[in-house]
Amino acid sequence: MLVEDHGRVPPERGLALETDALHALARATPRSAAGAERLLIWESAWPAVILPRRGEPARWVRAPARAARGVPLLERVSGGGAVVVGPGCLTFALVLSLEARPRLADVAHSYDWLLAREAGVLTREAGGPGCGGIAARSTDLALQDRKFAGHAQRRVRGGLLHHGVLLYDFDIDLIDCLLAEPSRAPAWRRGRSHREFLTNARLPRSAVLRGLRRLPAALGR
Repeated sequence: MLVEDHGRVPPERGLALETDALHALARATPRSAAGAERLLIWESAWPAVILPRRGEPARWVRAPARAARGVPLLERVSGGGAVVVGPGCLTFALVLSLEARPRLADVAHSYDWLLAREAGVLTREAGGPGCGGIAARSTDLALQDRKFAGHAQRRVRGGLLHHGVLLYDFDIDLIDCLLAEPSRAPAWRRGRSHREFLTNARLPRSAVLRGLRRLPAALGR
């Protein structure tokens, strides 16, 4: 699997890199699909609100606050909820072949399996089991019952995009300012506000990157 760390880029560029990689995999033949798999890592050079595919801004965004701050509004190819990205928040995308990994065809199983491995590589960076308190909860990763990473997926012919946003040194108040409280949320959120529910991973950027770079090996074949 090719690993591409693009560093800090405009958010439009990061989203385009993910979409292009997914389309390239969809065009690959079954024999070459495994060779088209990618792990992309990027960080938005400035704050942006990213809506889910066909998401309605009025449902997700506090429009006056976004306009006052001049924060761009973008859309990704996957579902899920709206997110705020920017410096202090790493984005990664796994573009995987469903021909090579048929176990990931089931959506619920794919989240469980992929998040368990993501939690594993980050727990290693935190010092091993019992040190980090990192666990998969629904489609999120939690640190001691607070969310620090959210994930979404998009599926095309023979391919899967599984991407996530990991907070490591982000301004949680900015998220609270820009995003409305979700109308639907996982049960483990328990009605908490963004400020009460979200946290940063207690890992430096370098450690999060090391963990993400070990994901291909953790996924195996």
